[in-house]
Order: sequence, then C-alpha cells, then structure tokens
Amino acid sequence: MARIAVLPDVLVDQIAAGEVVERPASVVKELVENALDAGARRVDVEIEGGGIARISVSDDGCGMDADDARLALERHATSKVRTAEDLGRIGSLGFRGEALPSIASVSRLVLATSPDGSGLGTEVVADRGEAPVARPVRQTKGTRVVVEDLFGNVPARRKYLKSQDAEQRAVVKALTSLALSRPDVAFTLRAGERELLALPAASAALDRFAEVMGRGTLPRVIAVDFAHAGMRLLGAVSPPETTFASRTFQWLFVNGRAARDGSVSHAARLAAEEALLGERHPAWALFVSCPPERVDPNVHPQKSEVRFLDPGSVHALVHRGLRAALAEGKSATELPGSALAGTGDRPDDGIPIRAGGWGDAPPAAAALAETLGLWDGASGLAGASGFAAPGVVPAPSRGSWGGAPAAAAVPSPAGTLRLLGQYRDSYLVAEGEGGLVLVDQHVAHERVRFERIRDRLEGQGLASQALLAPVSFEAAPEEAEALRRADGVLVAAGFSVSELAGRMFVVSAAPADVAPEKVVAVLRDLLGRLLEASGTGAGRAGDTGARMKDALAASLACRGAITVNRRLAPEEAARLLADLSACRDPWTCPHGRPILLTLAHAEVLKRFGRSSG
Repeated sequence: MARIAVLPDVLVDQIAAGEVVERPASVVKELVENALDAGARRVDVEIEGGGIARISVSDDGCGMDADDARLALERHATSKVRTAEDLGRIGSLGFRGEALPSIASVSRLVLATSPDGSGLGTEVVADRGEAPVARPVRQTKGTRVVVEDLFGNVPARRKYLKSQDAEQRAVVKALTSLALSRPDVAFTLRAGERELLALPAASAALDRFAEVMGRGTLPRVIAVDFAHAGMRLLGAVSPPETTFASRTFQWLFVNGRAARDGSVSHAARLAAEEALLGERHPAWALFVSCPPERVDPNVHPQKSEVRFLDPGSVHALVHRGLRAALAEGKSATELPGSALAGTGDRPDDGIPIRAGGWGDAPPAAAALAETLGLWDGASGLAGASGFAAPGVVPAPSRGSWGGAPAAAAVPSPAGTLRLLGQYRDSYLVAEGEGGLVLVDQHVAHERVRFERIRDRLEGQGLASQALLAPVSFEAAPEEAEALRRADGVLVAAGFSVSELAGRMFVVSAAPADVAPEKVVAVLRDLLGRLLEASGTGAGRAGDTGARMKDALAASLACRGAITVNRRLAPEEAARLLADLSACRDPWTCPHGRPILLTLAHAEVLKRFGRSSG
C-alpha cells in the first residue's frame, strides 16, 4: 500500500479547477460574475475557438490596486466572505476564492486592473500554475482578464471538451443568463469578427427579456409579480398565444443568481400545464427573492443549484404566481383565414381529409360552426345537448358515425380491427380479436408523418416553396447560433434562411405545407427542438446529425398531424390505421407517448361480473 503524501499545490489547484471550471462557459461565468460584483456597468466578452483558445472579459468596475491584484490569484482569497456566519447571508455572485487560481492552474491567465482613472494599473501573469508575476501596466479603470489555451496542460480534461461550435453555444447560453439577471448592465459577446450578443442596458427585466427573445417574437410580455410567505416572485413570461416546443427559453434566478431547483421547475411546469392546457411551453425569466437565511446557494461547486429551507412555500409561490400571470394574459385569438375553409388533401402524408361533407350548409360557415362546436354533420346545428353543465353526462360524441357502415377487416398494429367510431372526436374505438382498442388519432398520424418526413430528410429533402414576401425576424441568441450551424438540416426541411446582421434573419422559402403566416413560428419550433437535440450529449458527428434530423421530423410531424377534437370519416380512420400498421414503430409517437391502448375481453367480462377470473 502506498504511503500517504501531501499533494503539491499545483496539483491541488488543478483538482479544484475540476470542481469550478468544467468548460469555457464556466470560465466566462466566473469572470463575469466577478465583474458584476465589482460594480461593472458594462461587460465585454471575446472568445476564440469556442473559448478553448482564448477568452477575454473586460469590465468598467471598481478595479483593484496592486496588492489586491496579487492576492486575487492566491487560493481562498476573497473580498466577499470574512466569517462562517457570512456563508448564511451571501449576497454576491462570485463569493468563492478559488476561481481565479483554479483557472490559472489550467491555462495562461493575464489579469490587468486599475482602481481609478489615472491610466496606471497592475498586470498579473500566471502561466499554468507557475507563481504569479506582477508588473505595472497602462490600464483604464476596471479589470480585463484573458485566459488562453484552456486545459492545455491537462490533456485528460481537454479531451472531454466538445467541438468549438458546441462550446461557443454554451458560452452564449451562460452569458445570456447572466445578462437576464442584470438588465441594468450592458453586455457584448464577440467570436472573432462576429458579434453574437449586443445587449444595451435596460430599465427593467421585462425589457431585457423582450430584447433577448427578439422584439418581433414577443409583441407583448406579461409581468409576473406575486408575494407569498415572506417571499416575492418577479419576472416576465410570454403570453399564452406565444409558446414554444421546448423549455429552452426558461430562466430561474434566486436572489439575483441563476440557479436550478427541482421544486421550482415542477411548480413552473405545473402552472404552464394548468394555464395553457396543452403541451406547449411559455418562455419566462423568473426572479425569486427571499431572505438569505432561507436559501443556501453554496451546495454546488459551480453555484448552479440552491437549497431552500422551505421548498413547499417556494413551490406555492412559483406555481400560483406564474399561473395567475398566464391566466390574466389570456385573450381572444383571431381565427386565421385558412380556418374558415376546407382543409383539402394532404399530399405529404397520403391521408385524405375531407374538405366537404357538411350537408347543405355553406362550407365556410359549416367549418366555423364545427370549430365552435355548434355543427353536427348529420343533423345541422347542435342543440343544447351539445353543451354539458357541471355534473351532467356529456352528449354522445358527434364523431360516432351514426348509421355509417363500420369498416371491416381494417389492418392495424394490433391486428385486424373493426372500427366502431370515435370517442369525443379524438380517439378511434375499435374491436379486435382480443378485446377493445383505443387509438389516439393525433399521435397516430404524428407517427406516420414522422417516419415519412424522416425518410425524406435522408433522401432528397422536403418540398419547398419560395415566399412571395420574405419574412424577417430577430432570433434569440441561442436560436441565432442554431441557425448559423444548422443550415444543411434546415435546407433539407425546405427552409431558406439568410443572416442580415446581428440576430436578424430573413426567411425566403419554407416547406410547401406551411402557411406564410406560420413560417416564423414553425421555424422557431424547429430551432427549439434542434437546440434540445444538440444538447443531449457529445457523441459523434453522425449521431448529432441523426438527432437533429429526428428533432426536425418530430416538429414538422406534430405541426401537420390530425388534431384532437376532429371528426374523421370511417374511410379516413381506416386509412390512418393502415398507414400506422406500416410504420417501423407503430406503438409510440416521436415523443414517447403511447398510440394504442387495449382492454382485453376477459377484463371486460371481469368488470361486468361475468367472469370470476
């Protein structure tokens, strides 16, 4: 057995760096937090090679004199903690002392700082754990830290970094979060000659949130302001009519610090589900304020998680506050012109959906009546029985097909079925050899479309059409990065997108089945799913490309699939089941939800007391 030995200081620093510095984004976060704690009103970040080759963070904060500049690179040196009691009332961001020496142990670090406007300052150079060297230098008031060749002397750590593009996206994400936490500070981010972020100082969190999301994306922003149990929830949320396919655009801050907490995440997700009644997600930036002694921010080496003294009260605060904001933000939604016309056939998936079949009513009026739930295809306008008062059993579904002949011998993944009708115009009801089968018509059609779109993405791509009037929009920072990196995938999907300047883009072509007024919404959904796919692990390049194509196909499939609360003719239902049975995976939708549910005949008998089994 080896003898116990005291580790060299350099190795100790490199081990500490493993807790604080995971990747270039971690370095940016630590340095920018120090700048904000120093009272900076402007922070400028520059990166090269995704931040692996070089990171520069400059601020106009209070700066340091020569003595403090030397001490800043000593282990456990800090201006923010003096006693153990201070740990229970931390109000700063970068309150640990090991960040700068840990970074310096795995890179070449140059710190230049000045506490006044004399133009004279101090430069401290620390090269991969070597003793820091200080000298006078010309420097404006504030601090500039340059980090070069990150993990260059620790190849075992460097090999786990992702591609330069992936590391750059992580830097954009980290700085966006910091910018949202401090709307009063101006931020810029450049990668070489490209400007990735340019956020001027804003007067309020709502303005910074709208600026990050893109002014054209959020025509209005809902303020969040709610108090409970001595705590307060402030922030901004997108209105109910502007939702997203993923939770990419959701940020949480606790006492001004970006953080993760399972209780808060669950509360926000629950509030969105209750208010929006769907599977879409709002964008939000939420700020929880509570007494410092009721939250511990020192439970994670990178300060990314917090622990609340009373998580139940925090859950109630976020749940009730966000739900109230979303409920107050609801308003009437104008029906698009296309909603008043027949849907026609869908040549992209081969399932014909009727445009007519509405008796003697004019097609447009009948379609509107159906949308409002007032029209019955067999007998005209629905009577009062079409509306159910509380506690009253609903009237039979209008989609039960009445006296229409039931389809015989319909193939399906569950074997040959006999279609009986629809339940609430959303679920197909069929009889099979083993019992009853329920089919979710939306996710069934979604699976059919997904596999066909996915095959086309591997082949010649989807049909595209040029827009008569190109559409311009301002992307969120992460979306802009995705647009610059996913051009090939978007072209295969039928989009033609060009960069104008900054985060402004113009769409000149879109998939053939996307209405012009929906182009930006569909594109942003795709970008949200692509961002999720790109963040699911490093993997090989081919694996990442496959995940992105899967995400792309899933988004397009969901957008064009038959919806719930839609009546289908027997022949349409039969065609859907036949197409589903030809799928490679007919059992779940692309998001993992089940498509078919079965109730065995033996179970039916048991439930009715006709069997003792």
